Amino acid sequence: MTHASFLPTVPLLPPTVHGPKVFGTFTLEVLTPQGEATAPLLLDWEVRAWPVARLGDATLEARPRRPELTVADLAAALHCAGYTPLGPVRPRPSS
Repeated sequence: MTHASFLPTVPLLPPTVHGPKVFGTFTLEVLTPQGEATAPLLLDWEVRAWPVARLGDATLEARPRRPELTVADLAAALHCAGYTPLGPVRPRPSS
């Protein structure tokens, strides 16, 4: 298993920034270290966050920067960054 690396968190992008309709490979809800909807900067992942979540502080969408990374790698990277994944991690097709 690889060790997760992380960088500090960044706030959400302003709502006027438009991205692709389907961004991530995985979607999940999380508890954040600050209790606010911030996306972690993870070395091997592209992540965006929304402040809409039924269980936690935010909903994250993530896609790996390397094809061999798995859901377990994402969970490990989030834990190292102080985030707690909640509920199932749902796979999504990339656009």
